[in-house]
Parts: sequence; C-alpha cells; structure tokens
Amino acid sequence: MDSAGKKEPVKKGRPSKLSRTESSRVRQVKQLFEEWLQDSSGYDDWPELKRALNENHSKFHS
Repeated sequence: MDSAGKKEPVKKGRPSKLSRTESSRVRQVKQLFEEWLQDSSGYDDWPELKRALNENHSKFHS
C-alpha cells in the first residue's frame, strides 16, 4: 500500500537484472543445492545425529 493507504499496482514484466556478482552467487547456490540433493553420504541421518548430540550434551552438562 502507498502512503495514502491505496493498493499499489502490481508491476508486470521481467524482474530487474542481477549484477554479475549476484548472478554468480545464484549459480553457486544452485550448484551447491544440486550437490546436496545428489549426496548419499548419510550425513542427513537424523536419528544418528540426535543420538550423537545427546551423548555429547550429557558429557558436557553432567
């Protein structure tokens, strides 16, 4: 809404262009995300992670 409380019109068309640095960062993030999707290392195995965190927590807070 504008300062008078009226709805501002929706702008249509192409979004503004990204700078070269921003475009490079977007590509890097996309590449990283794709790598994560392909990862089969098991690092995202939550039950093991929770167990390890709980074990370490009890060691430092006993």
